[in-house]
Order: sequence, then structure tokens, then C-alpha cells
Amino acid sequence: MSYPLRFHRITVPKPWAGGHLRTLFPELSDLPAGTGETIELADLPGQTSVVANGEWRKKTIRQVMHDHRAELLGELADANDLPDFPLAVKLLDTAQPLSIQDHPSDVRESGRLVQRGKSECWVVLAADEGAVIYQGLKDGVKPEDFERALEDGNPADLMNAREVKPGDYLYNEAGMVHAIGGGLVLLEIQQNCPVTCRLWDFPRGEKREMHRAEGLAAAKFGLLLPGIRGTDGEDELLQEDGPFGIRSLRVKKAFMQSKDWPGFTLVTCLEGKCEVTGRARDNLQPARLHAGDTVLFPASFDEFEIFPEDEAWLIQSWARE
Repeated sequence: MSYPLRFHRITVPKPWAGGHLRTLFPELSDLPAGTGETIELADLPGQTSVVANGEWRKKTIRQVMHDHRAELLGELADANDLPDFPLAVKLLDTAQPLSIQDHPSDVRESGRLVQRGKSECWVVLAADEGAVIYQGLKDGVKPEDFERALEDGNPADLMNAREVKPGDYLYNEAGMVHAIGGGLVLLEIQQNCPVTCRLWDFPRGEKREMHRAEGLAAAKFGLLLPGIRGTDGEDELLQEDGPFGIRSLRVKKAFMQSKDWPGFTLVTCLEGKCEVTGRARDNLQPARLHAGDTVLFPASFDEFEIFPEDEAWLIQSWARE
């Protein structure tokens, strides 16, 4: 039988951690102090999510992938032979900026994916006045100028500091040099890839390992700066292309939906409460969600009924490969 999977949350202490997650999401009120990141779902080394409910309870997502790949991924199961789950979902809470960094791109052989890169996106949930996300180099800045600034200790001055507000959506393609600023709470959805190349870190007490040569090799300085999209609409397809799809739903009354994407569906509740009932032929499976919850519907679920309590804000995400 197929059913919606829930996962035990993983908390990650960070030197840049803020303290807003506990107030933004009542369900997260008992987070340990210093938590800068919560992993809602991932299949990363040392951070592999464990199923919290149903017949697959206590199995890691990697084990579910191994034992029930076709049931979980559907038509995506034959797209590649990678053993890990395609996406990761996190919540970030920043009091200080993260490092300037980038991530590798997909690796293909004969057109087939053999190593997953790390494109990612962010939904802004809270932002202090003037909070920014750095993406890409300013117009006219050459890669050699940026490399020199890395040595001189002022690379952020050459980057686009993009002021953001709650409800904003930003896509970050693999290879884009970037840094998340302080004073932000974000939902981060990304390709499931463990590689982050730190190019430079903002001054702080703890010095962390840098990966400058690898980061410069992975950098794509010619990438166009993506637009910042809003999420005010009732039904917004935020990510039309790339390795994953993202949809924002602001639901004020019962809402019915037929899936038009392949494979599994992740549903993350950002505001309010609701019940999401997935249909897989004659198999109806409800999932009750509070703000901060993420649930995974396997591929066979192709219709959804959403019943909000007053109103709810949901993000749906899925892989394209």
C-alpha cells in the first residue's frame, strides 16, 4: 500500500544561526538553541531522513528508494541509476550571512545523469529590513576582478545584493556564486547533493574550510540573474523549468487538483493548517499538516484535495529527473 510519508526532523547547529524559527512555527518551539537549519527531508551523508509513520516507519529514505524505487518515483525511476532521493527540503534561520559559495552542476554521460548537481531555490518566510541574498556579479565585474577580491577580502562588494521580503521566490542555478544574508528565514528546496564550495566566509569567530579552487572551477559567471517572483496568487507555478518544479498554493476553501507533473509530490505547509488527501485510484490517503510540516506523496498519487482550516499556504515540489 502507498501512503504519504512523514520524516523525523534533523536539527543542525550553525555559527550563523538566528532565533526566528521557533517563533515563526509554533510546532518548532522546542528547537535547540543555535539551530540554523532544519532538514525536513534529505538523503545526504550523515543526514539521511528517517520515515516517522506507517509501514515504512524507521526506514531511511535511502532504504525506501532501494526497496520501493518504482513505487516512490514512478516514471522517474528509470531516468537514472542514482541511489539517493532527488530532492532535499530545509528551513534556514540566519542571524549572520552565510559564506560566499557555489555548487557543482549535473554530470552526464551519453546524455544520462550520472552525478547530481545542486540547483536550489528559496522561499522567503521572514526578512529583517534591508535583508539581502547575494547572487552573481554586478554588471561589468569580470571573473578576474572577483578572484582578486577574494584575495583582498571584499568579494561581497562585487556581487548583486538583492533585497528580499516575505513571500519572495528566488531560483539559484548550479554554478551561480551566491550568499544568503543575515536576518532571514527561508524554505530551501534543492537537488539532493552534498557538495558546497565555500569561496569566502564573512568575518566570524569560527574559521571554516574553504574550497576556492573547486568553487572557481564550478562557477558559471555568465549565468543570467533570475527574477524575484512573488507568491501572492492562489496558484502560482514558480519554477517552470530546471531539475525540479515548484508551485505555491494559497488555499482559502476546498481545492481539488490533478497532478500534471511526473513522479512524487512533496507538500510543505508554510502558514495555517490543512488536510491534504491524495488519491491513487481507489486509495485515498489524508495527511494533516501544520505550518512547518512536510509530507511526501509517492508517485501513484495523481489527485489532491486540500481542505484548509481558515486558510493555508502550501509549497508543492517535485523532481523532473
